[in-house]
Amino acid sequence: MNKHLSFFLCLVFAVSCSSEQSKKTQSDNQSISNIQYAKRFDVQYQDGIRLITIDKPWQGSKAPLQYLLYTDSVPEKYQNDASLVKIKTPVQTIVSNLTTQLALMDELGVTDRLTGFAQTQFIYSPEILKSVKKGIIKEVGPDGSLDIESILNLNPDIVLAFSSGTENRQLEKLKELGVKVVMNAGYMETSLLGRYEWIKFLGQLTGTEERAKEVFDRKVAIYDSLTRLVKGKERPSVITGTLYGGTWFMPAGENYGANIIGTAGGDYLWKEDQSAGWLSMDFESVFERGYNADYWIGVASYTSLDQLRQADERYAEFEAFKNGNVYSYMARVNVEGANDYFESGNVNPEKLLADHIKILHPELLPDYELYYYMKLE
Repeated sequence: MNKHLSFFLCLVFAVSCSSEQSKKTQSDNQSISNIQYAKRFDVQYQDGIRLITIDKPWQGSKAPLQYLLYTDSVPEKYQNDASLVKIKTPVQTIVSNLTTQLALMDELGVTDRLTGFAQTQFIYSPEILKSVKKGIIKEVGPDGSLDIESILNLNPDIVLAFSSGTENRQLEKLKELGVKVVMNAGYMETSLLGRYEWIKFLGQLTGTEERAKEVFDRKVAIYDSLTRLVKGKERPSVITGTLYGGTWFMPAGENYGANIIGTAGGDYLWKEDQSAGWLSMDFESVFERGYNADYWIGVASYTSLDQLRQADERYAEFEAFKNGNVYSYMARVNVEGANDYFESGNVNPEKLLADHIKILHPELLPDYELYYYMKLE
């Protein structure tokens, strides 16, 4: 049996009782929002509708967005409220520019509702790629240059999108033309479980909210069981990132990338930083603090130590490089170059955590094999 599968089946069995109890508690409180870890959205149940509020839907945004989800009709008290985006659910056709949504849709069994996607060359899922090749899923242009005419021809119930800036002209134009654009801010969450909890947002839109709660609770239970393994263990020091255009980018102290290192029992050397974004540093600053780090996790797209050294000879001066403790997230890349780490990583927080524990404390998971990460040789 595949070692990834057998490992997680054992954990699922171990936490099944607690998951059942959690499910019962939620079913008894249907009117109460069950958002636990995500900070960017919330769900309220009232007047027979669901009101979803997204706080700061993109970097630099100041006003929240609100979506009113209904099944039959909009209650009269909300009909003239122009501040609400009103969406009839469950939605049946979706266009998206967000790669992480593909794995969430697959998790909920609704990939057959995807009719259009931006830049299909970035899709990793073999099943979704089959639909692309058959013409079932149309390419609608790159993010930032979406083909508005193609999207209008598909006539989707919603366009599920994200924006990294303050404005996306194509998305704004689609709104003006009456298309329901639904923003997703999951990428701004500071924890893996917070990012994954956006599956509940998609569940609300697609009528699969019960399925979303079920899979979320199961994976949280596995995630929690993994965190208990590292309690009391010594914490090896960790650096991450590489140079890009002369600047070294790495997670800030409250970024999800820093948080998972700490959760996995590592000592991230920039953990004291209080911001949630990304740090931009020069090589000398990183080397001064991190040259003696035990592990170097997340070296962009490099797949060998030689390749890393050829990019910059100075990388070879890090102790982690000398000791062979360098890891990249390139273990799952298809022939087109699409990387599953960016597609399903957010849907599998338990696998990302297990990968980090395997790297930092291999004795705790002796039978587990790395899933997203690979050791550079």
